[in-house]
Amino acid sequence: MAENVGRRGESWFFRVDLPPGPDGKRRQKRVGGFATEREARRALAQSKVDIDTGKLRYGARRTVAELAAEWLEAVRPNRKASTFSNYGCLMRAYVVPRIGPARLDRLTPADIQKLYSDLRSSGGQGGKPLSGTQVHNIHGVLHNALSYAVRMGYLSRNPAEAIDKPRQDTEERPVYTPDQVRHFLSVAEGDRLRAMWHLELATGLRRAELAGLRWRDVALDRDPPVLAVRTTRTTAGHMVVEYDPKTRSGRRVLHLDRATRDILWDHRGAMAAEARKRGEPTVPEYVFVDELGDPYHPAQLTRDLHSLQQRAGLPRITLHDLRHTAATVALLAGVHPKVVSERHGHASTQITLDRYSHVIESMQTAAADAIGRFLIPE
Repeated sequence: MAENVGRRGESWFFRVDLPPGPDGKRRQKRVGGFATEREARRALAQSKVDIDTGKLRYGARRTVAELAAEWLEAVRPNRKASTFSNYGCLMRAYVVPRIGPARLDRLTPADIQKLYSDLRSSGGQGGKPLSGTQVHNIHGVLHNALSYAVRMGYLSRNPAEAIDKPRQDTEERPVYTPDQVRHFLSVAEGDRLRAMWHLELATGLRRAELAGLRWRDVALDRDPPVLAVRTTRTTAGHMVVEYDPKTRSGRRVLHLDRATRDILWDHRGAMAAEARKRGEPTVPEYVFVDELGDPYHPAQLTRDLHSLQQRAGLPRITLHDLRHTAATVALLAGVHPKVVSERHGHASTQITLDRYSHVIESMQTAAADAIGRFLIPE
């Protein structure tokens, strides 16, 4: 089996003979993009092992676009519809138009790095640059597809492994101040979804969690009253789909304060009265429903939020930003970051500390003053 290692420009490559294909002919594979000769020889040695164990074999000269289509079909059964839809959108909008025609076995880390650089500079729709978080998400999808190619024996290594993972944006999300929160809730007094806005700012539920909330998951007669997050209702393309939360942190039970409990009781009574007028004997299954008793489309909740913000004369922020507002308010109220993390369904407290570091930093002065008063009473 012949092989060699060489250099082209600033990068190193190796060639290796593959086992015979279906036609009995041997074919040679070239893999490049290595920063040093040592890296190239190490990858060559691994390729020889992969050939001996049958992991690396002859395959049709696939393009990146063909791999994307094959990988999407392979993962479809094991992904939520919304996740699969997002994978497809990212591949079709950003990866395939730029590197789709490239031969998979000739794709180098430099090609992928250039893709990300182009997306950051002018790669979005209408030439609008993509954010670091968007490119980070695209990298995750492309990396998974290339890992699939390695497992299938189409590649000896994943070229996306050789580049630095794109960094997510760390800029602060827009949130309402405590005074703006109070004004928002005062304007919401006469709104049909008043109870939902209050609940959102008290708990920081995700939009999909609000849309999927059922009365069976709310125990207002308990002391303390509690709410269980058991279902999410979201969109996949133009379809509305429901799922159980995918992580243990997403499945959680939240204690409610008395004011929120009372507002939800009033809301339940109003929904029961509407149901009787429609000739229905019981309150609707979902907590937040329209005049016909049907659960809201998740996108409608966002539209209703923007309408309320306009009436209140407040800056337009998303429901996700309202969730961030809830976390900020909780931290400013003195709630421990670990409790905020658990209530918001974060995977770890570190996520909360990183995401709201600006709020926690602002609490340092109050903490220092409190410690000083304890040590030396005024």
